[in-house]
Amino acid sequence: MKICTIFYALLLASTATAQTTIEPNLKWGKPTEQELSMTVYEEDKEAPAVVLCQLTNVGYTMDFHNYFVNYDVKTRIKVLTDAGKEYANISIVYIDNAERQYAQEDLEEFKAVAYNLEDGKVKKTKIGMSQVFKERIDDDYVRAKVAIPQVKAGTVIEYEYKLHSNVFYHLYDWEAQKDIPVAYTNYRLEVPTVFIFNVETAGIQQLQSSVTSGTLSYQVSSGNLAKQYKRYTNIYDCTGRNLRALKKDNYVWNVRDYCTKVTAELQSYNFSVNEQRDMRKTWVQVDNTLFDHPDFGSRLYKHSKYRDELLANGIDKIDNMEKKVTATFLFLRQRLAWNGEYELLAKSSSEVIKKGNGSNADLNMMLINMLGDVGVKAYPVLMSTRRHGRLPKTYPSLDKINTFIVGIPNGGSWIYLDASCADGYLNVLPANLNVEQARIIDKGTQGKWVNLQKIGEAKSVRNIKASLTADGQMKGEQTTIYSGNAAANERKAFREASDSTAFMDSKATQNGVNITQYKIEGHHDFSPSVTEVINFTKQGETTDDHIYINPFTALPINSNPFTEKNRLLPVEFPCRNTFNAYVQLTLPDGWQLDEMPKSVNVTTPDKGASGRINYALTGNTITINYQFRINNVCYDHEQYDMLSQLFDLFANRGKDMLVIKKK
Repeated sequence: MKICTIFYALLLASTATAQTTIEPNLKWGKPTEQELSMTVYEEDKEAPAVVLCQLTNVGYTMDFHNYFVNYDVKTRIKVLTDAGKEYANISIVYIDNAERQYAQEDLEEFKAVAYNLEDGKVKKTKIGMSQVFKERIDDDYVRAKVAIPQVKAGTVIEYEYKLHSNVFYHLYDWEAQKDIPVAYTNYRLEVPTVFIFNVETAGIQQLQSSVTSGTLSYQVSSGNLAKQYKRYTNIYDCTGRNLRALKKDNYVWNVRDYCTKVTAELQSYNFSVNEQRDMRKTWVQVDNTLFDHPDFGSRLYKHSKYRDELLANGIDKIDNMEKKVTATFLFLRQRLAWNGEYELLAKSSSEVIKKGNGSNADLNMMLINMLGDVGVKAYPVLMSTRRHGRLPKTYPSLDKINTFIVGIPNGGSWIYLDASCADGYLNVLPANLNVEQARIIDKGTQGKWVNLQKIGEAKSVRNIKASLTADGQMKGEQTTIYSGNAAANERKAFREASDSTAFMDSKATQNGVNITQYKIEGHHDFSPSVTEVINFTKQGETTDDHIYINPFTALPINSNPFTEKNRLLPVEFPCRNTFNAYVQLTLPDGWQLDEMPKSVNVTTPDKGASGRINYALTGNTITINYQFRINNVCYDHEQYDMLSQLFDLFANRGKDMLVIKKK
């Protein structure tokens, strides 16, 4: 009997969590008085609802050599506020394709009850399968939907369903966490030993886990005779208590990446001594599946519809690789627009050209063809976008890949482009594509993994030269050069502003100044940088003999966003970030510096982030050098306190005032 070693390792590491304030009620159809009367969940007092209990039982049945999977799910939810009423809307997605009877699932039973406590009595509202509405998602999947009636703040909802599946080789992931807290949840999976599954637990909160052995009985009939048989099984049992709500977070790209869950990936099965089948895939097999697909591989090596125009424009004659790639990219962008969709498979170029727009897959496929027309070899770079979620680390999966970009070898380095990106440059990708795990593929070769987070960085260099008047007004010129992702962000902000006046007004607000003159260059260009020049005034506070003024304009840290205590989620930034500012402030005649803030210079132990603010006085001129750098894109929860302290320090020190007094 083979049981996954990873599951055993997690089993040995698991520990009991704190006892919930609500004892789990495992009796269905009988919510307790405590469940009916509770008005707040003590573990999360802001929660609009809480999963009081969820029981998920997944097991196999068989008829001779035909195996079936049965899902039995029971859920009890307490609605605590009006906002929690949305959890009465139940959705169940499953496989339903009449043309593929070998891969079919059936929702065999659904029933629900809403319990309301009215005048000391429990009122029940029941519904069943007749209230379930089904809608088709695509050729393979349908969604069963039902809205449980008579739900309000205070209602206890119970629902249960059974799903029967002949897709014996596929088991749905079990997610213990929800976007509301879970008081108690249990998952029991029983698998015949003829199937070798790689069963893993993952996530930010730990489960109590066990693995035991069992048996599965089945009967084979022949005429009037029936014979009983048994199969040995592995039983995986996982329990979670007091699991936190998995809420959206501004510093996590996809919270589902960190959901506490159990996954089961089939490695092989052995129905008999002479019938063993290995189901494990390699990434090369995934690559080849794509190469064989008519909407991917067969389109890669074609000439583009623009070939004659490209050659007529002499783009193939450009000697410099970066200039040739840039010219080809701009040629495409001038003719076609991105429709806002990320996809993996490309539509025909004729269809895309006719519409005048397409998904990033459509445009990237055409870009690869066009680059080939001008003599540049380009490759698809497969990925799962950040919003879609990370690729699995322990097994290959085509289903998890949802798009690709373009990779171009350039000597000893690579150029990366996405034809959907209107604001970037070479090696400047939108944050959604700035993934740590992307795969460059070429037919007949081993794929190559690349970390695109290493190429992305937002850089800002600011120079402020100003003078201070006796009435406390700081007047000067600020020049900022944005490059990399910072330049892309500026272009996007300018493009999305209603007009140039609105853009300048937002700049004045961001910098806390009055803008007297504004100039920007590179904001419409496909170029490495954007240059901004602001002439400004800024008013300080004054008394008869003192001036108080903060010498900074816009800084990367105005407040500390990391104030959460006991954070379990990591912190994920769009990309690496570097900000440098040099301030030169001349004091008015007859005035002198009375109080100057202390300089600060901090680097985290792992050198993942650093910053400094250095003050100096030469004659009647104060110079300040401000630097802040985020060297990593991701910080795990163990680094959270360090990051929080660093941001808190610089948020406060960025507000320091210079104190100037009359001589």
